[in-house]
Amino acid sequence: MFLKSLEIYGFKSFADKANLEFSDGITSLLGPNGCGKSNIVDAIKWVLGEQSTKTLRAGKMEDVIFNGTDTRKPLQVAEVSLTISNEAGALPLPDAEIEIKRRIFRSGESEYYINRNRVLLKNIRELFFDTGVGKSAYSILEQGKIDQILSSRPEDRRYIFEEAAGISRFKQQSIDAERKLEKTDENILQVETILKEVRRSYETKKNQATKASSYRELKKEQFALEVDIQLSTLKSYILLRESKQEQKELTEKTLEEQSGSLSSCDTEIEEMQAKMREMGTRRIAIQTELQRLDEAQKGRNDKLDLLTQRFRDFCKQRDEAGARSESILERIQRDKDEIDEKLNAVADIDDAFAQLSIEIEKNQKGLLSTQTLIESQNQEIDQTELLDVSLDDELEELAGKLKDLTDVIVIELEEKLKQSGYNLEEKRAALALFESKLKHIDASLLEQSAFLEKLKTMGVPALEVLSQQQKYQLGLQKAFSELKELFASYQMHQASFIDELVAPQGIISEKHRLETQMGAKRLQVSRNRERISYLREENRKLSASLESYRLAISDQKVALNQLTGQKQSAKEWVAKLQLSVTEQQYQYSDALKNSENAQERIYETQEDIRDTEAELKEMKATVSMLNEDLKDIISLIEEKGSEIRAKQEQKASSYDRLQALRGESVKLGLQIEQLVSNIGGIYTTFFENFGKSLKEYESRLDEEINDIPVLKTRLDEVRRKIEGLGYINQMAEDEFAEVKEQYDFLTKQLDDLSKAKSDLDAVVLEIKTRSEQLFLATYKKISENFQEMFRRLFGGGRAELKLVDTENVLQSGIDILAQPPGKKLTHLSLLSGGERSMTAVALLFATYLVKPSPFCILDEIDAALDDRNIGYFLSVLEDFALKSQFIIITHNKHTVMGSSTLLGVTQMEAGVSTMVSYRIGRIEGEAVIYNDDSQEVSFNAEGSVLGTP
Repeated sequence: MFLKSLEIYGFKSFADKANLEFSDGITSLLGPNGCGKSNIVDAIKWVLGEQSTKTLRAGKMEDVIFNGTDTRKPLQVAEVSLTISNEAGALPLPDAEIEIKRRIFRSGESEYYINRNRVLLKNIRELFFDTGVGKSAYSILEQGKIDQILSSRPEDRRYIFEEAAGISRFKQQSIDAERKLEKTDENILQVETILKEVRRSYETKKNQATKASSYRELKKEQFALEVDIQLSTLKSYILLRESKQEQKELTEKTLEEQSGSLSSCDTEIEEMQAKMREMGTRRIAIQTELQRLDEAQKGRNDKLDLLTQRFRDFCKQRDEAGARSESILERIQRDKDEIDEKLNAVADIDDAFAQLSIEIEKNQKGLLSTQTLIESQNQEIDQTELLDVSLDDELEELAGKLKDLTDVIVIELEEKLKQSGYNLEEKRAALALFESKLKHIDASLLEQSAFLEKLKTMGVPALEVLSQQQKYQLGLQKAFSELKELFASYQMHQASFIDELVAPQGIISEKHRLETQMGAKRLQVSRNRERISYLREENRKLSASLESYRLAISDQKVALNQLTGQKQSAKEWVAKLQLSVTEQQYQYSDALKNSENAQERIYETQEDIRDTEAELKEMKATVSMLNEDLKDIISLIEEKGSEIRAKQEQKASSYDRLQALRGESVKLGLQIEQLVSNIGGIYTTFFENFGKSLKEYESRLDEEINDIPVLKTRLDEVRRKIEGLGYINQMAEDEFAEVKEQYDFLTKQLDDLSKAKSDLDAVVLEIKTRSEQLFLATYKKISENFQEMFRRLFGGGRAELKLVDTENVLQSGIDILAQPPGKKLTHLSLLSGGERSMTAVALLFATYLVKPSPFCILDEIDAALDDRNIGYFLSVLEDFALKSQFIIITHNKHTVMGSSTLLGVTQMEAGVSTMVSYRIGRIEGEAVIYNDDSQEVSFNAEGSVLGTP
């Protein structure tokens, strides 16, 4: 995860849209004071969710919108978009690239977006939890943050450790849980107060509800008895109505059958009359067709005469067109033979042309290959010369280091000699005494050995020999004791610091390593110069080959031009012949077309003659057949008239029977209507008395219902019981149900709140325990790294971190003790400005060793550092730049030259910031800065480009 780009519009001094493209490694952000460099840092903090106007250097949040200049009007909106690469999946989103956008209007309305989707501010904050990135994380380190780290309040620097430990999310969860816990306690108190008031009316409403329930059950039974009485009456009417309905249906069925018979008779009469009309129409049609056929026969005879004359004319046209086409075809063949001869000549020219082209291409490739080789070797020469320049600089630097190291050796040797009190004459005297004593002991040993051998040869008793040997041993022990004292005296005069100087990590060993490096680089320079000489000789030979290639290509191109002229002449003659052939082919095609058209006309005329003769024959047969059909239709018309008259007599008899059945049906209908009216009266009376429809209970008509007298007796008993209950609160049950529901709800809510409080207590405890474990583990690692990083940045010394309150780890401040080389261990307040800045940087990098931020923005933290500390700072920064992306706002030239990319901020127009970009290059081993036009630029001490107003 790293920053890819930042787009700013309308934010502070960026009135125009500005786009910053970030690269890997170290990027320096340059520009004069007041040009808007820090506005870029503010923009990044703002888009990451910064809400503090003080931190953004504004009076109110709307102040971040461009407020106009003497020549520009204020803008109404400010917008910042930050694009972050997420290919490693560090952020909890599936996208490989994530865009964070924030927008504010002068009305005060703010908008937040993630990948162009509208979100809340907390969504952006949660996205960067525990990544080291955020408005208040250690990814942005500026002078204010340095002051916070170096503050006299140890609590102010906890945020770095919390972010590195990854407990920022846990801390927020703990705060949310504690807030919920406080809210839960308030809710429990409120629920208990309300529950006391509800419990008072619970019992009273319960008794009233029981009495109302009894009243409702009696009223329910009373209503059921009333329903049974009405249903019994209704059932009697329904049974009688159904009987009358069956009689009426039987009569209507017979009436329907009789009516159907009468209707069928009418249909048959109508069908017979329709058929009779159809036959009349057919007769007229046949007569009309006979007249039409007679006229058509006369027309066909005239057409036959005309077609015969046309046949003779088309045969004449066909013979004339055939003769003309044969003449044209002979001329076309002569021209084609001549075209073939010319094309063969063109093919020979093409073969020669292709051969010359191959040779030219071969020579051009040789030319290009030679030129490429010369350019490659020239490039190698340039690179080797640059390498030699670099090696010379390194040799010069190593020589300087060797000289400095030699001076250090001499100075340190003199200081060590003075400190140790080393004296060469005393050392030599002690060594002489030691060597003299050693020789004396050696002579004594030889003398003792010879004496004992002599005693043995003289036959002296063994006890006496042993006694003599013990005397010698006592003398030797005393002599060895004196020898040890003399050796110790000699050792006191030894220069022990020489061992430190010649140790593998000592100064003299370092001097030997520098001399070895210088020898290797001198050897490499010598080899490079030999290589350059060889390459230049090769290029001289290759340059001679280039001229021969160019001459051969020139001659071959002249020959190509001659062949091209010959080929063009032949092609022009072929084109003329082909044009002539084309024109003759068109004429030949026209002649053939005319002949074919005449033949087709002949065929068509013959077909027309045959068709006309067939039509005349067919017409005669049709006339004969139509005359026969006319006779048959006249006979059928007479038969159908007799059938119609018989069917009309049958219809009159059926009509009289139909009228008698209709009278019986009307009578039964009136009786049924009266029964329906009685049934409707029962429904109406029931609704008027009880306000309900009796239809709701019709499903019980199929059940067994008691007799009406029994039902009326039970109804009287129920009425007397209802009167005995007295006053009834009709709303008692609803009121009790409402109170009971409220009572049960509050009781359950109280239980739920108690359980929720217990769960929240457990969650808070777990979060704090886990946070404390993570914090202590991270604190220990950062503390160890801080000591190492402090020594590296300061070139020695030591530093410590200390928890102010070890019993309350999650709230404890963190104290910093520092001891630069040559000073006592002290608090930060006693350090110089540069030492304080370096200490803050050491703490930042110590944190990076535990949990590196994907990117880091440093705002002029090198302002208080001298050249020596800048060197330490850059060496460490280069190591961390391999894993993290660094963007540094600086005025320091050394810091700038240690960067791989430069971004410049300037104000070409007063009050309006614009961006320029630069890159770092090298000329003859020296680092230089180029602008977008690849021109070298330089900056003054204030960060302005030299030569610009």
